[in-house]
Formats: sequence, structure tokens, C-alpha cells
Amino acid sequence: MRKGTPMSMLKSASRALARTSSRSSAAPRSSRLTLKQKEGLTAYLSLLPAILLVAILVWYPLTTAIYHSFTLWDGENAVWVGLKNYVTIFSSGDLWLLLRTNLIFFLSIPGILLIAMMVSILLFDRIPGWRFFRSVYYIPTILSTVVIGYLMNTLFNAEGAVNAFLKMVGLGGWAQSWFDAAPTAFLVLILAFYWQTLGQGVLVFLAGLSAISNELLEAARIDGANWWQRLFRILFPLLAPSISYFMITNTIYIFIGLFALVYSITHGGPGYETTPIDYMIYLKAFETGDLSYASALSVILLLVVSVISWIQIRALDMLGAD
Repeated sequence: MRKGTPMSMLKSASRALARTSSRSSAAPRSSRLTLKQKEGLTAYLSLLPAILLVAILVWYPLTTAIYHSFTLWDGENAVWVGLKNYVTIFSSGDLWLLLRTNLIFFLSIPGILLIAMMVSILLFDRIPGWRFFRSVYYIPTILSTVVIGYLMNTLFNAEGAVNAFLKMVGLGGWAQSWFDAAPTAFLVLILAFYWQTLGQGVLVFLAGLSAISNELLEAARIDGANWWQRLFRILFPLLAPSISYFMITNTIYIFIGLFALVYSITHGGPGYETTPIDYMIYLKAFETGDLSYASALSVILLLVVSVISWIQIRALDMLGAD
């Protein structure tokens, strides 16, 4: 059949139509989402409610607090004053008094760390009654901080059980108004902090001890290592990550978690002697109505906690690298 006949022209037209149809059908397919894109879109849509919730409950209050820290704000009207609130905080000496309170709690952390470690090691060695004591030590951890605070307040007030007991055993000279002087008020606060934190520490260190190989401890016993040698040469070094975690988390706690304890025991007194930063924010915002001052204190607290969090991350990274 010669070129240009009706049959050849019909075949050429059919092939052209097929190519056109394939291109037109390929165009919609190329515009469809791939499986990976669909999965990504589904993930973002699933996260959207949480992102909106965080934006409303965290980022918006944070942004407004930073803004109002540079203003004089009465809750309705705000007048820009720049760094005036921060200058007032640093020049009045309030910040150093508040930081001193947090520093005293910070210096008390090694004490509860040692107590929790020793209790954990004794429970790990399964001393007689270890199951009972493990439950007893953990009970304060599940109690509300306010409950613990009011219990301590009741025990140590002027007519409380502690003074009554001292008088009963002939130590009436030691009976006193525990909350009228800063040293004794701090003593009660730190005692409450220890009692509440002991269970948490025991749980952390028991978890660390359970990760230590029994074969390693048994080999040390066979080699003649006594209890103290196993304690200082095996257990303490291998508990380094748990010790770091306990120290860092409790350091963060004493900056952002003391409010309920102080409020229910001493109310920050006598004066402002036992007032931490977070409790002062409450006092300034809700009792004196100085919202701009409270906002500036909140920003300072944010910076302090951010630095502590950075130290925590760095420390954990270093431990992980080791």
C-alpha cells in the first residue's frame, strides 16, 4: 500500500489520537498527591489541633507577658515604659532576695540526693521489710503538695504537735513559733521538700540500680569486694546518669514548683524571707495588682529556667556521649 493512501492516513490519525489521549490522561495523574505527600498532609492535619492549643495556651500568653513587661499595665490599659520594670526589679533588691530563697533550696538538694540514694541501695539489697518500706517512702510522692504543706503547717505551728511533743519529753525550751524566724521557717520548708521528694528519688535510683548487671556485682563479691567497696567503686559510678537526672529535675523544680509548698506553709514569711520567684509573681499580680512588674518577673524566670534547661540538655548529651 502506497504512502498517503486513506488506510495509512487513518492509522496515522489513530496513533496521534492515542498519543493525545495518553497525554491528557497523564496530566491528572501527575497532579495527584503521592503516598508520601498524603502521609505528610495527614500528619500535619493531625497535629493542627495540638498546635492551635499550644499557640492559644502557651505562645499567646508568653508573647503578651513579654510585651506587658515593657509597659505599665493595669489589666486593661498598657503604656509603654521600656526597661523601667526591669530596672526597678534589679535596683530594688527584690530579685536577689528571691534568688536567695531559691538558692537555699538548691543547696539542700545534695542532702536529699544522698538520703534517697542510701535508702534505694538498702531497698535494692532487700533488707528485711523492704517491700513495706518501699511503699511507705513512696506515699508522700502521690500526695498533693498543698496537703503536705498544710500538714507541716499544722504540725509546726505554735500549738502544734511538734511543740507539744518537745514539752512532753522535757525539751520545752526548744518549743517556739517556727514560722516567726527565717531559719526555722526554712527548716520546716526543707523538711517538707525532703519528705515529698524522697519517694521520687528512691524510684529514680531503684530504676538505675535495676539496670546494673547482677553478674557484675556477683563478680565483685567473688573477687572479695565488701559492701562499701561495691558501693563506691561500682554502684555510685554506674548511677551517674540517675544522679544527674535527679539533680537537674529538682533544680528546675525549685524555680518553678515551690509555689504550692510556700503558700501552704509560710505564705512567704516572715516578711518576704521565704518567698521564691514564682510566689512573688503571684503576690504582685493578684494581691497588689502590679501586673507589669509580675510580667517582668515572669520573663526573668523564663530566662532562668531556659538556662537551666540548656544545662540539663548539655549534661544529658555529655552523659550519652560517654
